[in-house]
Amino acid sequence: MTESRLQATNVSISYEEHLAVSGVDVAIPDGKITTIIGPNGCGKSTLLKAMARIKRPSGGAVVLDGQEIHHFPTQVVAKRLGLLSQQAVVPAGVTVADLVARGRYPHQGFMQTPTAKDREMVEEAMRLAGVTDLRDRPIDQLSGGQRQRAWIAMVLAQETSILLLDEPTTYLDMAHQLQVVELVHRLNAGENRTIVLVLHDINEAARISHHIVAMKDGQVIAQGTPEEILKPELIEDLYGVACDVYPSPVHGHPYCVPRGRAEVSAEGVAAAESIFEVDGLQTGYGKISVIHGMTCQMPVGAITAIVGPNACGKSTLLRTCGRLLRPGSGQIRLSGKNVHSGKHKELSRNLALMAQSPSIPSGFAVEDLIATGRMPHQGFFKQWRAEDETAVEAALNHCDLCDLRYRAVETLSGGQRQRAWFGMTLAQDTPVLLLDEPTTFLDLAAQIEMMDLVREMNRTQQRSVVMVLHDLNLAARYCDYLIVMKDGEVVSSGTPRAVITPELLRDVFEIEGSVMRDPATGVPVVVPERTLESLDQGLQEIA
Repeated sequence: MTESRLQATNVSISYEEHLAVSGVDVAIPDGKITTIIGPNGCGKSTLLKAMARIKRPSGGAVVLDGQEIHHFPTQVVAKRLGLLSQQAVVPAGVTVADLVARGRYPHQGFMQTPTAKDREMVEEAMRLAGVTDLRDRPIDQLSGGQRQRAWIAMVLAQETSILLLDEPTTYLDMAHQLQVVELVHRLNAGENRTIVLVLHDINEAARISHHIVAMKDGQVIAQGTPEEILKPELIEDLYGVACDVYPSPVHGHPYCVPRGRAEVSAEGVAAAESIFEVDGLQTGYGKISVIHGMTCQMPVGAITAIVGPNACGKSTLLRTCGRLLRPGSGQIRLSGKNVHSGKHKELSRNLALMAQSPSIPSGFAVEDLIATGRMPHQGFFKQWRAEDETAVEAALNHCDLCDLRYRAVETLSGGQRQRAWFGMTLAQDTPVLLLDEPTTFLDLAAQIEMMDLVREMNRTQQRSVVMVLHDLNLAARYCDYLIVMKDGEVVSSGTPRAVITPELLRDVFEIEGSVMRDPATGVPVVVPERTLESLDQGLQEIA
């Protein structure tokens, strides 16, 4: 029988009257990597919070080391297991080093100053997470990927034998995703740590896991090895998306290629007439320059993806296109007009922006959030109209939010919340959409649904779409044109088939990987192998 220090026994968990987890039995294998997968709202993160003693079950029990977890004092639990939460927040001005040092609190007494061991563990955690060079930067000034790595470092500094990581690769580019995967593997193989992950990327789950727990509608429907779980029939039952599953050409693990309803072509489009023209753009944050003299174009009537490693300036470019940042020099033109001139309301009738990690006041209902997308179409004497109601209802339907319309936004799962923000953008009803990481926190089905919807709007309504994506495979499948950035500059642009090559993976993303052709569509499919850093370390060990 498999040894297990951490178990959920007949666990049920409720949020007010909503039953999120129902009668779940899971025994986490000691010294193994377990990944929980399933669609948005199925209870993955809720179960993880219960295992971390953050959420008390309404029925059943979570058992740690033979005792019900709530019988332990908080500090005792915090010395045995560490939790990386989804969408954690931190006060403005807190630096990376300050945040990571908080991971040592369980090891310190009241009013105790940090010891040499504490300082050593903070430095090692920052090194492992790759944030040493960011130590003095405020958290609120970091990119999404940099911020995620800082939170990972804090959990590592906690120095626990059990790690619970909720979407640890969210916001990370391919190289940093691989670094996290390699780090998790090292912590498990080298230090025998027990690790529990929640992941939306089932290909990551297949690669890294010894054990997979599949959840749907608050219940566990299957458990087993990746080879036992990741089969086309079970994946379709779990997510409602048809998939082809092939052996990975790199590792031999199951590799899933989903099939959406939108027509996919490997051809893409070449840049012709431009919706956006970026001319000599220089911009950044305060004294920090992020984009340096950039010039590029984005085709009208196309879906353009801006891709590149973390902190290369992708979101900065998108925010400047949306007039949230002002250029230090240079200019961005929208349909030939300077995007930073004219009235804000006029711009917001032509351009809608879905930002990364937006915040909202507590108690705001989903329907109310989506209705704010109609504000640009209203005036002092021109209030709510039938066409506003129609736009809101259409957005609720498109984003599958009708059943959640009266729920407070803060009570939603990460994926449900992301769909609500996208619904607000749709309700704005503009010819141009700017989307910053629109598939973040979305499960496989919701990613495909959202990208299918974006492509459908593009093809039937001729909306021009510019989005930031970390997932190169989604970009290759759905986008007509790619702009590849590194260090604040454009290093390549063109159709996905022309741009995505093994050389690009190495030169821009600093990873080794294969580029296959999808047998059904001819679209490039990227299969990451390892980071160049790990490859260099391996060569040094051989030498």
